[in-house]
Amino acid sequence: MIPSLSIHLPASQTRLTFDLSWLAILPAGVWAITTSYVAVIGAFLSPARIWEVALLCSLGAGLSLVCHVLAHIYAARLARHAIPAAMPVLPFGDAGQAWPPAATAWGEVLVSAAGPLANLLLGGLAFLVWNAQPNAYLDIISPFVAGFNAWMVVINAIPAFPFDGGRLAGVILHGFLGRFAGAYRLVRLSGYLIAAGLAGWAIFLVAQKSRYSLQTAGATLFFAILIVLGLLAHTAPQASAPVAAAPGKVRRLAGLLLGGLALLLMAGAGSTLLLTNNGLDAPGAALSVEPMVEVPAQYRHTHKGTFLLTAVFSQAPVPAAGWYLAELTPVVKLLPPEKIAPNQTSPQESARQGFQMLDQSEVVAAAVGVQLAGYPTEIIGQGARVDSILPESLAKGRLQPGDVITAIHGQPISSATNLINLVKVQNPGAPADLQILRGGNRMDVTVGWLPPLTPGGPPRIGISVEDAGFDYHLPFPVKIVPQKIVGGPSAGLMFTLTVYNLLSPVDLTGGHKIAGTGTISPDGSVWPIGGVEQKVAAAEMAGAEYFFAPADNYADALRAARRIKVIKVETVEQAVAFLHSLPPK
Repeated sequence: MIPSLSIHLPASQTRLTFDLSWLAILPAGVWAITTSYVAVIGAFLSPARIWEVALLCSLGAGLSLVCHVLAHIYAARLARHAIPAAMPVLPFGDAGQAWPPAATAWGEVLVSAAGPLANLLLGGLAFLVWNAQPNAYLDIISPFVAGFNAWMVVINAIPAFPFDGGRLAGVILHGFLGRFAGAYRLVRLSGYLIAAGLAGWAIFLVAQKSRYSLQTAGATLFFAILIVLGLLAHTAPQASAPVAAAPGKVRRLAGLLLGGLALLLMAGAGSTLLLTNNGLDAPGAALSVEPMVEVPAQYRHTHKGTFLLTAVFSQAPVPAAGWYLAELTPVVKLLPPEKIAPNQTSPQESARQGFQMLDQSEVVAAAVGVQLAGYPTEIIGQGARVDSILPESLAKGRLQPGDVITAIHGQPISSATNLINLVKVQNPGAPADLQILRGGNRMDVTVGWLPPLTPGGPPRIGISVEDAGFDYHLPFPVKIVPQKIVGGPSAGLMFTLTVYNLLSPVDLTGGHKIAGTGTISPDGSVWPIGGVEQKVAAAEMAGAEYFFAPADNYADALRAARRIKVIKVETVEQAVAFLHSLPPK
């Protein structure tokens, strides 16, 4: 037996035992939640708030774990079945082999299913909290708690000890073998075989030499070790078997077939959690934009139609469930993880950049939408921020990531788009004179040009840039509060159209359901985005009739469309003109 700490439950002879592995599990778990989840989803939080929310997420997981164990105990008590004197607690619940068999086969099934059913209920409640979007903190904590409980349900379906599925498998195998002791040993052996298989899979993940190989292999091996520790936490043999009425031949055959199918389904469900090194793009949500936009009541108009923003679910690495989905549907795509998070950028930094782009798109969309509605608006761009520099760029050593370019050859730069357009018309025979801001200090920098990518094409500095931000002055406050999206600029077009529609007495939608995507710039230009195929699929699933796609994404969007009509737009004015042409619904 492994040394452990025991906690006696009130009004019960049962004690919960926590072995020494928890000394590694707790800090490792909190660190993983902090760096891999909260720091990515809550990129807008301060470092102190990130740790605070991570601890609350950990508390939610701990309470879910306790509820899982208590559900087993109280279900057994209500059914008047034996309860073990010591209950080893693991990160996925309690050790299934620690339980004495229930008095009947159905009793064994019901008591062992009580824990996962409790997690299913808790996960559903957490999802409802997230769906209501009560505040920024609960919007981060509730999906984590929902996901953790969903993981608890699926992981405990594995038909082997120490999982709850092992108890169910024992009942089924008892029907096959006719000997409970043999079934018990087989289910226990299956746990060791699964742990060995996971160790082998960890070696395979390392051999792939992917960006996330070490992380996925480490997590897989760590879980294999936890399974072994769970099996060692309780080794006492089971002496008696649940009693079942002797069935007839037909019922026995039907029971064996159903039992075999149940074992296959349980094993298949558990396999969906197997980690891979792949990245994935899948259709995300299609969300009504109107509830996200706040304008003063005296300016707001109510209309029957709706605008939908569409999102892509992007993740790397992903479990085997992602691979299964990609095989089943063409709109779910497996990608190299570098496509989701570039090698030179950490997931946390990518999330921070995505949040900044979302925040910036809200500002620009509010200003452009108010301007379209005929109200005086002033938008002042702060320049183009250098994001990265190509190794072959002649600007290397002269420019740095984070520099803000404010002028080229004396011409002011208001945004990244403005800089790109001005670079296109420059004479490559003379070096580029740039004015920049670095750490609050103004500097003049001269850089040479790279040759065009194609003959006759525009010159290049060899840098990637993003908008440095905007100052704007509106005649009244407009606030955009995104819901269920955490980053990226692609909602800009739909934000803009919604602001305009709310301020217009005429329904721009004509009563239709309109979806779309595209980055919006201060001059109303619509720029391309990623994942348009998945966004079209999300719009179709939401029942949208039309989908606005930036010109550069139009061909891909058209190929992905099945029922929806795709409309190519280069400016927000083109989108407005199309909407005015729609007959009222």
